[in-house]
Amino acid sequence: MANEDFNEAIDIAQKFKGYFRITDGPNTFRYKQLQELEIITVGDIEKHYSDTGIKTLDSLGDSSTFRLTTKMTADLWDIAPLDTTTQQRTIGFLQNAIINDRVIPLLEFEGVNETEASTDSFVHQKFLAFVLNIRSSREPSAGADDIEISGEIKTMEESERNNTD
Repeated sequence: MANEDFNEAIDIAQKFKGYFRITDGPNTFRYKQLQELEIITVGDIEKHYSDTGIKTLDSLGDSSTFRLTTKMTADLWDIAPLDTTTQQRTIGFLQNAIINDRVIPLLEFEGVNETEASTDSFVHQKFLAFVLNIRSSREPSAGADDIEISGEIKTMEESERNNTD
């Protein structure tokens, strides 16, 4: 059996070389002030034991989630009046869909990190997700306010590395 080194320092992902974007058909909206991105993969299971005492886990699906935090900028907000045909990825559009229309927005998200690997140095995590929460905070000690967008992942479209960002 061959041993191979794995998870080496030379392949580490650089935080300052990562970004997050929302894709809507041909349009891409890239968050330039991304502070934090968290993707949590959770498998929902049911445990039981066979008649011989062997533990078995049955998959019931998943409840994977995402959370991103970015700095509040003017372009995250709608230009009045709200035009849902052109301003579909703003905070106002998402809030209007959740609160007024009682629709849970389903968006395509992608997080990309560049690593120091010599080949295939870009790690991509692309997923469809329901936006369930939007939180804005105004902290007196912060230089700029934060916006947090979070929700539940419906499907993971891509979780791989390749040579393009």
